[in-house]
Amino acid sequence: MKKKDFFTSGIERTSYGGYFVGQNILYIFVLQFLMLFYTDVVGISAAAVGTLFFVARLWDAINDPIMGMIVDKMSLKKGKFKPWINMVVFALPLATVLLFVDVDGSLTFKLVYAYTTYILWGMIYTVSDVPIFALATVMSVNVDERVRLISIGRLAAAIAAMITSVAAMPFITKLGWTNTALILSFIAMVTMFPIKYYAIERVVHNRKEVITFKQLFYYVFHNKYLMIFYGAVIVASLTNTGFVVGNYFAIYVLGGAKYIPMLMTMTALPMLLLSLFFPVLIKAFGKKKLLLCCVALYLVTTISYYFIGYENIILVCLFTFIKGLGLMAPFVLCAMFTSDCVEYGYYKTGQRAEGISFSIQTFTTKLTMAISGSIGAFMLQFIGYQPNVEQSAETLDGIWKMTALYPMIGYCVFFFIIFFFYNLKESDLQRMVENSKEVSE
Repeated sequence: MKKKDFFTSGIERTSYGGYFVGQNILYIFVLQFLMLFYTDVVGISAAAVGTLFFVARLWDAINDPIMGMIVDKMSLKKGKFKPWINMVVFALPLATVLLFVDVDGSLTFKLVYAYTTYILWGMIYTVSDVPIFALATVMSVNVDERVRLISIGRLAAAIAAMITSVAAMPFITKLGWTNTALILSFIAMVTMFPIKYYAIERVVHNRKEVITFKQLFYYVFHNKYLMIFYGAVIVASLTNTGFVVGNYFAIYVLGGAKYIPMLMTMTALPMLLLSLFFPVLIKAFGKKKLLLCCVALYLVTTISYYFIGYENIILVCLFTFIKGLGLMAPFVLCAMFTSDCVEYGYYKTGQRAEGISFSIQTFTTKLTMAISGSIGAFMLQFIGYQPNVEQSAETLDGIWKMTALYPMIGYCVFFFIIFFFYNLKESDLQRMVENSKEVSE
């Protein structure tokens, strides 16, 4: 291995981060606002939105591993991961704009349009998401450099969340939903574009044989730490109804849409800080200890928040920020854990399957979105939510519990699983990388 294989250039890292800025502007906009658009603008009931989210996101989750397998089995002319990324620089912004069009027609026609455009958006997002994380594993052979790249990606995602938090609702109020989608999609396209020219796949793994689908399934089910970590993430996310009802909490419980940017900023800011400081903290304490400390902080803060209540808006902001440090930690660290599991998987099975490994990451995200999003939507319907009217006391109490109480259930189980069962140490990982016999120029 040559020295140039260990490090990336400044412009390369900037383009890698820029891609995450654009991608996550679109992701956060869809995640935070699409349900509100469907219920309060298009006029689709919360229950119908819940069904839509479940069907679309379940299919989206299923096609992630399929995409990962395709990436692992194919080696295109211009690289293993870059060609896929290049395909979606224009396609993903366009698909996002189509989501936020309130078409004329019957409710049935609107539902058909919503299903079609949302499923299409999810499939394009899959093509954008699986390869970009895996790309970090071939930009350098150095574990610390990979952590640096993934940290830049997480930092960029946090910046994107901040941009969306501050800009989206004011734009929607002044310009409308479709125009806001156009503006954010254009910004996203501009920031995603440079990676086409600057990111380099400098590490090539020469395989003597083509990996079969059977071998890929074998790889997944024999990579125990990949299964343990993402099993824990799934459990944590299933009860995370706070993401689903955040906008409804701001509008109907706190008293208006003006609180949405404030709450979104307080949620996104911890992700920004974690991304900045995690590389240093990981070197000092290790990923597992850092993750467990953050989750413990989240649990303590959440239960305190629930009993103190939401009457004081300053305390609401403070608790939202502090609990966000723990809430976002698994998502900031997940790509780093996946990168570690790639090396462990090669050590155990002799197969490097970056695509399938990172597709498990995106599969997990979308599966939990499918279930928790649907649960949240059905719960809104169950507690009596009606769009654009004053809500009953029972409905307001239900939204509050979905915001502050229910999410901690899954995180308790997450803490238990990681504490007792995830034992992959950083000290072993660089040795696994350096002993790889497949690495060449």
